Amino acid sequence: MFVVVLLTTIVGSILITWLLPLAIKSEPPYGLAVDVIVGTLAAIAWAWLAYEVLSPLIGLTGWLRLAGSAGDAIGLAAAMLWVLRRIKR
Repeated sequence: MFVVVLLTTIVGSILITWLLPLAIKSEPPYGLAVDVIVGTLAAIAWAWLAYEVLSPLIGLTGWLRLAGSAGDAIGLAAAMLWVLRRIKR
């Protein structure tokens, strides 16, 4: 089941880190590749932590555990874009 979370997280984070700067008309301060790599690595780490540790602690099971872990990780990838832009200033 974690493989599904991992694949969803990778695809979602790549799409969000690639398309979000286009939607908000923002220039990647370190380049598009750095945006995608940093967002995806942070999302993968958070997806693992959320799926394996946090979800069982609060009692999430089944599809809710899967959707919560992947969705939260994709949101973190978007937040990493904001962090990268604040570091550059």
